[in-house]
Formats: sequence, structure tokens, C-alpha cells
Amino acid sequence: MNVNKKWIFIVIALVLIPGILYFGQDSIFNFKKNPKISANVNVLTNKMLITNEEFGILILENKGKSNAIEIEVIETSPYTVTFESNPPIVLEKGKISNINFKVVAEKEVLKLSEIRKDIPLEFTVKYKNNEGKAMTPVKVKTRIQVFRPKFDIKKIDLGGVLKTELSLKHDQNGLLMIDIKSDEPFKGGEYWIEFTSDYPELEVESVDKYPSEKIYGGYKFTFQDQLPANKRISKSFLFKSKVSPGSYETRFTINIKVFWRDILLDQDNVKVVVLDL
Repeated sequence: MNVNKKWIFIVIALVLIPGILYFGQDSIFNFKKNPKISANVNVLTNKMLITNEEFGILILENKGKSNAIEIEVIETSPYTVTFESNPPIVLEKGKISNINFKVVAEKEVLKLSEIRKDIPLEFTVKYKNNEGKAMTPVKVKTRIQVFRPKFDIKKIDLGGVLKTELSLKHDQNGLLMIDIKSDEPFKGGEYWIEFTSDYPELEVESVDKYPSEKIYGGYKFTFQDQLPANKRISKSFLFKSKVSPGSYETRFTINIKVFWRDILLDQDNVKVVVLDL
């Protein structure tokens, strides 16, 4: 008889241990009528332009046998998430609670070399039963494809078909035209161009009179007009420089960078020669 009891206990253990590991103690030992929260997350889009704001809903449902209290929702992912409401103080058994949120993929989530990437949006839900005992946390996640605009500096016109450098006369203006193109539309004020050089005698002016500011090593011009999607647009600038004292010519390089919402989209270099003629 003792042998039979021994085998009965062994069989029970073999059933319970895997069950606890797979389903969790809240499911196996729910004789005390514990709460059991399930979670689901819905985002209005599965693709997100970097730095854009999108909306989603976190759905909590108490499928247990009693009320859940002290509910805490923790967002554990690279996104910036803002909840429009707090979790319910009490989630009664059989009830559902919807928590709206805003989600932003900040510029840091993509490396400069990455055009698009699937990034998980994950939440952890903690809660307790009526006696204040912590239940097994619930984790839920979805994946969103985050992408950056496909942007190119298409052409830099230096004033000639085969010209490889921008030629300037001492203290006189020279024209440089830049063609740009993006697969996403840009609003005015959201994108700009920077010209920098380690040669201090450099002046840059926008032909279209875009607002400018002096930055370290050069100039920044903020475009005020919209950049349509998939349309090549030309921008023109005037450059002026001086020959170094005692020289007939001076050579240096200008670095050109285009930004959108503080994100570097593309860059190029232009060689400059200034002649004292």
C-alpha cells in the first residue's frame, strides 16, 4: 500500500511541476480565487516614420476569479510612450480596461546606417490579489517597423560639366547649386542644410533668402518651403572667400550636411580653390 501511495505522489509531482512551469502558479493554484490578467496591445500602424507620433491601445482583461488591485504598467522598449490615462485602481473579475497611449520612435532608435528596422514595443503588467499578494507579471509585445526617409543629395553643380572643384575669385561671389530628393514630404522649417569648413574666411548666402545662422565652422540655412515626396528640387547658394595673405591661391574643403528633425540624412564634400586674379 505504501508503495502505491509513493507512486501516486510521484505521478502528481510529474503533472504539477511541468504545469506550474508552463501555465504559472496563478493558473494551477487558483483555488483561492485569484485574479488573472491577460493583456493585448494594438497600435494603429505597423510602420512608423522615425520621430512621428502614433497611437495605440493596451487592453487589460481580468479572466480570474477575483478582483485585481495595485495594477502597474511598465513600458520596456526603446520607444517613448505616453499614457493618456492611468491603469484602473481595481480591475474587477470579468472586466476589461482600455489604456490609450502615444508612442514615438526617437531618432536614437535607428543607427545612421539603418534605413528601417523592426523594433518591439513591450509592456509588463504587474498586479496583486485582494490580499496584497503579487501575482505573476504579464508581458505583452508587438513589433513596429521604424524607418527613416530615403534622402539623397542628387547633384552638386559647380558651374561646369567636368568641373571637380568650386573656383572662386578673391572676395567675389561664386554660385553653387544643389539638387535634393526625398521619398517622404518635408514640411518647411523641419529640414535644413549646413556648410562647414576649417578655413575661417568663408561666407555663404542663400539665393532664396532662407533664414540663416552662424554655426561652428560655417552656416546653417533652414528651408521654409515644403519638399514634395519623390520630386527633385534645386537649391542655390552664393559662396565668397579670400586668398590667404601672401598667397596666389588658397584651397580648402566644404562639408555639406542635410538634416531633418535633427537627423542627418546625407552629406557630401566640395573642394574649393580661391584665386587672386
